[in-house]
Amino acid sequence: MRRGASTGYDVIHTFQATDTADFLEEITNSQGQVWYRVSASGKTGWVPFTYVNLLDAPSESLTKINNDTKKIYRGSFFLKPNGSKVEVLNTLGMEDYLKGVVPSEMPASWHKEALKAQAIVARTYATRIRALTNTAASQVYGGYTAEDSRSNAAIKETEGLLVKYGGKVAETYFFSTSGGKTANVGDVWNSNQSYYPYLISVDDPYETSKYTSWTKVFPASTILKSFGYPETATLYNITLSKTGMNGEVRGVTVETSAGTKTITGNESQIRKLFPIEETSAYNMLYSNWFDISITRETAAMSVQTSTGTEAIDTLKGYTVQTPQGTVTLDGSGVSIQTSGGVVSSEGSGISEVILTGKGWGHRIGMSQYGAKGFAEKGYTAEQIVTHYFRGTTVSK
Repeated sequence: MRRGASTGYDVIHTFQATDTADFLEEITNSQGQVWYRVSASGKTGWVPFTYVNLLDAPSESLTKINNDTKKIYRGSFFLKPNGSKVEVLNTLGMEDYLKGVVPSEMPASWHKEALKAQAIVARTYATRIRALTNTAASQVYGGYTAEDSRSNAAIKETEGLLVKYGGKVAETYFFSTSGGKTANVGDVWNSNQSYYPYLISVDDPYETSKYTSWTKVFPASTILKSFGYPETATLYNITLSKTGMNGEVRGVTVETSAGTKTITGNESQIRKLFPIEETSAYNMLYSNWFDISITRETAAMSVQTSTGTEAIDTLKGYTVQTPQGTVTLDGSGVSIQTSGGVVSSEGSGISEVILTGKGWGHRIGMSQYGAKGFAEKGYTAEQIVTHYFRGTTVSK
């Protein structure tokens, strides 16, 4: 390797056969000779093309992990005992790490500006965390096997860019679908909102996803089990505590024949109260932004009228004479004195609970489907990122 692109320059490094170097650029010098500028062993210089083979190769070594996924990864590895198993720790550079993250978190077929936004946000997140899992507990990392030339290009075009607030690296969370509005961090997690002024609810006008709005139906037995009651108990009522800015649920109360209980918590705790059979959704409700309605099992009732006996489903709206005067009933939950004793019209309680909600995920930070919508409307990656993280800047 010479200091300049001709044999008149000093030699600054000598290669052995099969040594490798990073290719940077090509020029033709004044003598018509083609030289390559390369980097190796901490030095940058020029080599004549006649001694070089250019290979489109990964920048780091590749290793196959022989588990059932048989994925290939860049970088080096450290094996750590973990009980009866072995934990594999993968060490590699940030930009190569992102090559396995971006297409695992967002389809590489999406608009390039959305991919660039994902790259910036994922890079920032990893900068704050550093020791990461390869799952959604951190951000999904699929290694070299997951790489795609389209997402690699987006990573390259945003190389080194980070999201900052007040000159410091920000916390950049992201998720699938907001449902039309993202959430304040303090409304879904046990976080002090004042510590994260940029993690606030913003409109998400261009998001289109099957999770933007959804409906899920649960039998009463599922709700009873989630609250620790026997499935043979009767569910009389269920109510929500919606304390979030947009109506996010932070508490659920059930009234049952076995007692009354209220469970409060962050978004994941609330979502786990309503388990669904979808492993892709981690077997819990899509979000904590939802409303509730019920189907109630009614008792068999009839009333005597001037024209005969009439079967009814509910006592709501009927009037009865009491010692205090005429009372209009507002529901079926009443008891009636008969010659055979007191009869309850309560029926057997709630048969099913219907939830109608919006969004998928914690809804804090950047909506991935929202970013896709913004990109398709002509917004740049930086505009997308600073929309979701208010008051931030994007820089190296």
